[in-house]
Amino acid sequence: MLFHRPASRLADLLEQQLVTWIFATVCDFLASRSYLIAVRGLVEQFESFYDEDLPAFTRVEDLLQHAKLYDLTQKQLKDVLEQANISPLLMDELLTAIVRINYGQSLTISGLAGAIGLCGSGADLWAVDGGNRQVPEGLLRKAGAIVHLGEGVEIVRRVEGGKYDVITRHGDSEQFDVVVIATPLDEGALQLEPPIALPARKLQHTHTTFVVGCVDHKFFNLSRESDLPDTIATMENPTIPFSSIGLLMRFENGDGAFKVFSRQRPSEELLDKMFRRRLETIRIDWAAYPLYKTPEEFAPFLLDDHHLYYVNAFENAASTVETMAVAAKNVAKLIVKRLSDRTQHRHNVASTMDLSSDSSYELKSEL
Repeated sequence: MLFHRPASRLADLLEQQLVTWIFATVCDFLASRSYLIAVRGLVEQFESFYDEDLPAFTRVEDLLQHAKLYDLTQKQLKDVLEQANISPLLMDELLTAIVRINYGQSLTISGLAGAIGLCGSGADLWAVDGGNRQVPEGLLRKAGAIVHLGEGVEIVRRVEGGKYDVITRHGDSEQFDVVVIATPLDEGALQLEPPIALPARKLQHTHTTFVVGCVDHKFFNLSRESDLPDTIATMENPTIPFSSIGLLMRFENGDGAFKVFSRQRPSEELLDKMFRRRLETIRIDWAAYPLYKTPEEFAPFLLDDHHLYYVNAFENAASTVETMAVAAKNVAKLIVKRLSDRTQHRHNVASTMDLSSDSSYELKSEL
């Protein structure tokens, strides 16, 4: 179900049965045909990130240009869709709703981030049984990594010898040869010493409200509760107080667990109107993604001339689990390459010194 009128006129939002039927029968067709055709080439280009012989890049721009995706970060999704001859009606009433759900933003989002968001709206999505959290947990086990939870790193300080002191909020300090920052630096308390200038970037906050209870069908001008769809999406209108409502699971007594996305914290009064019964409410203010604004600027993967790396520099291109995996793989390959180059350089220097020593000995012997 899609809402596009001001919240103060909810009783006049939609023709109930007609729009529900349209969304139920046509949405999958549109999702698999019209706009996915426009981003099909993007998916093929994105797959180039998985090439085994892909080189490591110190700059995000170079990685994107290698995949021929950089230009999409310099123009809005709306312009990309218009160039693909997508109709304004489809953009306003379907694609806007998808972008609001996936990124909490409008079609003014950058072309690459928006197109990736649209790709993630088809029927072929999947999740790991038991929760996607098992993916990083499994990777950590396979790597044999030691994880220190709850430490709260506050300072990363470069010291003599090219090493880094990592200092926690508890005052504990440990020294490392390589440091990889895998969290946004935009709103965090992490301090880099010496300071490093990065392009200014704001984050889009998504207020995620989980509610156990029953949605009030009258709030959405429906005659029966059974008319409520599993997902309620919205169009871009500043008077609409939420981005989406999604059913997560249904209980035997008829209650459900719902997830509400909104750009601002929903008031208790609003939630009481949207839900005729609330048994439990959990609120999360989530600094979810960058606030995309074209043309995008990028921080580098390599923050200094040594071994301080920044995975989340790639988020200005797009922010998903997949894109962060691509960025992490690039950083890992970059570390290996630069450490290998340094080792080779030291070996060459040592060999040169040995050769100079031998030559000196031979010269003295001849004299």
